[in-house]
This record gives sequence, structure tokens and C-alpha cells, in this order.
Amino acid sequence: MGAARRTANEGDLLEVVRAASLVGRHPETVRRWVWSGRLEAQRSGHRLLVARADLEALTRKGSLVPTLAEWADRVGRMRGSSSSAGSGRSAADLVIEDRGRRSGTEAARADR
Repeated sequence: MGAARRTANEGDLLEVVRAASLVGRHPETVRRWVWSGRLEAQRSGHRLLVARADLEALTRKGSLVPTLAEWADRVGRMRGSSSSAGSGRSAADLVIEDRGRRSGTEAARADR
């Protein structure tokens, strides 16, 4: 970290929980950003602090993974506007069907 970062005002530094709430993410997500090097941080005792400016710069980049709700909305819109002749079944439906077939086959083998 640069000298300017080390001398940042205490008001410019945010604890992970506060930073996460500002960007609408879970605190563990912010910690992962720090651990992966996407976000600089400093320790103060047992607290992990991030600069507000760095957090805002990271979220402005648009490189963040969407929230689950955003992702679900996007998938719903894609499925609704899809013109392909797919079966309309999800991967989960296929897995459940396959498990049912396999368990039925095993039951039939046990009866033999």
C-alpha cells in the first residue's frame, strides 16, 4: 500500500461489514475481494479496513458478479424471450428425472 493509503482519515476507512452493506454484498464477499487482490485493505487490530474510494472504484467498474436476484431476473428474461425450440426444462429437472430413473432401475434389479 502507498503512503497516502496508510495515512487515510479514519472516516475514509470502512470496516468490512459496513463496506458490504454500502455495496449490497455479504461481508464474506468483500473479504474475498481483499484476499484475491481486487480490493486493498489494511488491518487495525482484528479489524479489516478498506478505503471508501477503493470500494467505490471497484463497484463502478461493473466487474462485479451480479447478485442472485439480479441473475435470476436476467435468466427469467432470457427464458421468456427465447425463441429456440428447447424443451423448457431446467438442468435440475433433468437431474431429478435421471435420479428417478436410476433409483427405479436399482429397485427393479433388487426384485430379480
